[in-house]
Amino acid sequence: MKNILIITAHPTSRNVTKGMAEIYKTEKEVQGHTVKLVDLYKDKQLPYLTFEDAYARDDTPEKLYYQEQIKWAEEIVIIYPFWWGSMPAILKNWLDSVLTSGFSFQYGSNGRPEGLLQGRSVRIITTCGAPKFLYVLNGINRANVNIWKKSIVTFCGMNFDGFHLFGGVDTHGKNVEKIFESVEKLANK
Repeated sequence: MKNILIITAHPTSRNVTKGMAEIYKTEKEVQGHTVKLVDLYKDKQLPYLTFEDAYARDDTPEKLYYQEQIKWAEEIVIIYPFWWGSMPAILKNWLDSVLTSGFSFQYGSNGRPEGLLQGRSVRIITTCGAPKFLYVLNGINRANVNIWKKSIVTFCGMNFDGFHLFGGVDTHGKNVEKIFESVEKLANK
């Protein structure tokens, strides 16, 4: 059985993101896995990173807490709304603050990066209001897949387990049940 860390980044208390996270968590627990759910808006808050912070070697209790969660996890699932063609600022700040040099990667003697978080897989699940095909046609979907896969996940030595964009989420919730069914299937793969 695996240790699974689910990270959500949505500012409201009731939303599709949290519903997807709860479904994924429930399905994995039924399978016998141990699951922790972290809500970046409610859990330990990280200050927004400054240039000086990025190169300081000071480890805050919040940063160490999140790094321990990552060390514990064998599977990491990140669930968030797709805003302005990317992730919410709180998630980007979390990545910048937690996936630091010496913890998630280091530069070898040849100057090339070496990922330090081997043995973990990462799955990205996100929603957007527009139909998914618009993001496929304009290349934004492919760009985000590449950013997550090459610039974050494999850079840190982890295995990329997919980028799943669910489009057509509206305020009336007409596609929500289909999305929840798809997330349930992902959790059972």
